[in-house]
Amino acid sequence: MSSMYNILAALLCSLLFCLPAFTQINEETHARLETFLEESSITSFEQVTSDAIEYILDSNVYVIKRKTLNTYQNNKVREDRFIVLDAGEEILHFEQINRNTSLDDFLGHIKNDFILDPQTAPLFEELLDIVYPVAAWKVDKREFFHKNGSWYFLRDAYFRTKQGFEVTTDADGKITSIRYKMKWDEPDRS
Repeated sequence: MSSMYNILAALLCSLLFCLPAFTQINEETHARLETFLEESSITSFEQVTSDAIEYILDSNVYVIKRKTLNTYQNNKVREDRFIVLDAGEEILHFEQINRNTSLDDFLGHIKNDFILDPQTAPLFEELLDIVYPVAAWKVDKREFFHKNGSWYFLRDAYFRTKQGFEVTTDADGKITSIRYKMKWDEPDRS
C-alpha cells in the first residue's frame, strides 16, 4: 500500500513541476495572440438613439463594430456588427434568430408602463427594426397586425409561409410574452 502512495506522490510532484512550463507557454502564446488581435482589429461602439428605444426600453442600445484588417495577406477589411442592450450589470446580445425562440430576456427590458396598441405598434416595429434588423432586400416583407389576441410583426415570407415576432398582451395591452416563430401560416385568401 505504501508503494502505491509513493507512486501517486511521485506523479503528483511531477505534475506540479510540469504545470509552470505549460502555463508559461500558454501565457506567451496568449500574449502573441492578443498582440495580433490588437494590431489587426479595431473595435468601436456607439449608442443608438431613437424615440422607440426611449419610449419602450428601460436600457440603452449600442452597436459594436469590429473591423478586422489585413488578414490572409490581403487589404480587405471585414466588419462584424453586434447590437447589444446595456442592462447595467450585464449585456444582452441581440442575435440573428434561426429557430422558434422565446425572448424572455428582451421582454424583461420593456418598460412596465409600455402598452402595445394600434397607436404604439408602429413604434414597436421601429424598435424591432433596430434590435433585430431586417436585410435590405426583405424590407418589403415586413408587416404587423393584431389577430386573435396577439400582435404579429412579420419579418420575412416564403411562398405562403411567413415568419416573425408573435407578441401577446393582456387585456390592458401590457406585453406578456414575445416569441419569434419561424412559421406563421396565413390562410389562403381565395
